Amino acid sequence: MSLRTHALRGAAAFALVLITASCSTDDSSRSVDAAPPDPIPPAVAYHQVEHLARPGINEALLITEAFNAGYNATAPSFAGVPPDTLNAVADQAKTVLQALYLGACLINGAVKLTPATGVTLTQASKDAAKVYADKVFDQFIPDVMRVDTSVPSNYFSPETLCGDPSSKPLLCGGRFLNNDVIDITYNYLLNGAATVKGDPLQFRALVSDGVAFSSVDANNSGNLSIPDPSNAQQGHPDVSTMFPYSAPPF
Repeated sequence: MSLRTHALRGAAAFALVLITASCSTDDSSRSVDAAPPDPIPPAVAYHQVEHLARPGINEALLITEAFNAGYNATAPSFAGVPPDTLNAVADQAKTVLQALYLGACLINGAVKLTPATGVTLTQASKDAAKVYADKVFDQFIPDVMRVDTSVPSNYFSPETLCGDPSSKPLLCGGRFLNNDVIDITYNYLLNGAATVKGDPLQFRALVSDGVAFSSVDANNSGNLSIPDPSNAQQGHPDVSTMFPYSAPPF
């Protein structure tokens, strides 16, 4: 056997030893630098805490805090709410509306619907209060914003809201930036939109948040509070005629 053959056999044997060693199942030969797998993130639970459609509907109609919180946590369709609970919430809202009707509309005559006549808590007045409560409740509940593009844009019309005092639900053609949404909504919701800017302060205070869009009253629409031009903390610059229409922030 030649010297060259011996050398080749020796190299092959040496290579076999190396391969065998490198394929060892001994854990001590593994690399320790490998990164651990990413941990599975914990599940995140989200909880709805508010309805953000028309402002102040639930705050105006619900007295019980638990009802208010439960109302805010549901879908606008009230899907999945137990019937007994839903009926209890609806009954409380309608009770508030009936009390408003009997107190403001009849006893005080504040909204000019029926003049004060002394004794008012008759069966006829209670029936009228129920009709009023059912109508207004159905106009505002479920509390979602709906836009009707077939009618002119305006959130407020004289003595009504969204142009039609009888529609269920209320449909609007949108709103203008200078519409006083809180005053308009509460004026309609609480007394049929019959309070006007010239009424005594004690009547206007019941349905107004006291904040107007502009300190210049001619630039406001639907507001019941009279702005104070000397108060630099109130008022917004007038609406622009150019897109995006709203004035730059302060």
